[in-house]
Amino acid sequence: MTRRRVGPALTVALGLLSVAGCTGSSGGAPGPNAAAVKGGTLHVLSTLDLEHLDPARNYVTSSQDVGRLIYRTLTTFAAAPGQAGGKTVPDLATDTGRPSDGAKTWTFTLKPGVKFEDGRPITSKDVKYGVERTFAAELPEGPPYARMWLVGGDSYKGPYKDPAGLASIETPDADTVVFRLKRPVADFGSAVSLPMFAPVPQDKDTGVTYDSRPFSSGPYKVDGFDPKKQLTLVRNTDWDPATDTVRKALPDKVVIDLGLDAAVVDQRLIAGQGEDANAVAMEPIGPASVGRVLNDPRLRSRLVTGDSINTRYLSINNGHKPLDDVRVRRAIAYALDKDALRTTRGGPIAGDLATSLLPPALGDQAEDPYPTKDGKGDPDKARALLAEAGHASDLTLTLDAPASAAGRAQAEAVQASLGRAGITVKINEISSSAFYSTVGNTSQEHDLVIAGWSPDWPGASTYLPIVFDGRLVTGQGNNNYAQYDSPAVEARIDEIAAIGDPAAARTAYGQLAQQIMQDAPVVPFLWDKAPVLVGPNVTGAYGHIAYVGRLDLVCLGLRR
Repeated sequence: MTRRRVGPALTVALGLLSVAGCTGSSGGAPGPNAAAVKGGTLHVLSTLDLEHLDPARNYVTSSQDVGRLIYRTLTTFAAAPGQAGGKTVPDLATDTGRPSDGAKTWTFTLKPGVKFEDGRPITSKDVKYGVERTFAAELPEGPPYARMWLVGGDSYKGPYKDPAGLASIETPDADTVVFRLKRPVADFGSAVSLPMFAPVPQDKDTGVTYDSRPFSSGPYKVDGFDPKKQLTLVRNTDWDPATDTVRKALPDKVVIDLGLDAAVVDQRLIAGQGEDANAVAMEPIGPASVGRVLNDPRLRSRLVTGDSINTRYLSINNGHKPLDDVRVRRAIAYALDKDALRTTRGGPIAGDLATSLLPPALGDQAEDPYPTKDGKGDPDKARALLAEAGHASDLTLTLDAPASAAGRAQAEAVQASLGRAGITVKINEISSSAFYSTVGNTSQEHDLVIAGWSPDWPGASTYLPIVFDGRLVTGQGNNNYAQYDSPAVEARIDEIAAIGDPAAARTAYGQLAQQIMQDAPVVPFLWDKAPVLVGPNVTGAYGHIAYVGRLDLVCLGLRR
């Protein structure tokens, strides 16, 4: 894999910071490179809520970043900035898995000494039960991989209805778990880094309410959780750092304030006073703060900008008329002002305008099939296509957007740009704590959705199939917001899955992305970067590629 890089001139302008993962720096200066000490309370200021903490349901990058503090998985991502952060490393397991039977069988051995928060050993049965929970209809929002790949996964209903369990997950002894798959999966060792592979002790499972108090296998445990307000984590004294090469667990406590106003977060971190000196933002700085931060060397030294492999897009519900007409979808693609959408996120510092589905790091690039000057939209071209489709003046659409300042700004940018082409857009605001659950319900989703996708691990195999395979559309927990269903695309997805050569698969996915773009099920508008402010006492800060460039929370510490 190659990583999209920022050119030298832009690097100087943005004050990007190079750090060596959790090791930090030997210097004692303030800011992200200062030397860390153990102790203190780290504050995380978030404009969002945490949609799910239950590992079976945790499929949003911000929640996964937090979840890595609470629970462990068989493997995980390396604690490192840039391309190195995309590497899969052992976590609960002794290695990244041992494939056999042509990669249709995967065996993992648990490390000795791994424990839950009550001191009991983590066993293979806990891992098996944790995965089996993801099949339960009551817990619908997680990834589809277990259903897709495990033998019997297409008919298993989860442990609440079938307590006998799924036979294709074997536990020959307390330390060994074996997964039997329907087809070869060369990167299954990366798949088990997802929260759905975190262990759950059956006697601690409380069903849907497990979401508010997951049982800890990581360095922190939940001390209190008030949804939409605050999550407080304290040390799990039964976590053994000798078993964990990734998490440093430097602060004694982590307090995450939720649902804050974005402007207030920026103001607090710019001031950096009191407890905010020990704080970080969960989300990138707002557009109103960019100029001030970049023009003040002291503030710029506390700005950490991380690359990502995330593509943001406007999803078009192909199942709704007249959006089932490709001419209407192409009209929307021409009408959309991508630059205006980027401006709502801070301008060029927020990333590069997207011209295709796959960011440059993940696939061979092609020309934008719907080009407009400077990405500002072409309303005349859009009007012509709408007239050809018989909708010159009567098209009204409803856009689903998060009920936040940033979500509202993006929605209004879509509304304005499509309005120039004669399309009336009504905005439906959804609480950020329920946004993905709502738009992932096919009966509740409207015509348009502001969305985005970051692959579950570097590579297109967890992007195009998950977002554009119509066979994976589900009534709840759906990720194909376009409800796009193309037999030709699905056949090609299956063919690429059987390609053994990674370079050939990469090229094939790039070609498939071009094929999908001809149908315009979504309009990609941004390849993300994440400029995040940190308090002057915070150390070890870097943007992680797996979390859309957000800070890797497991490495943060505080200087004395």
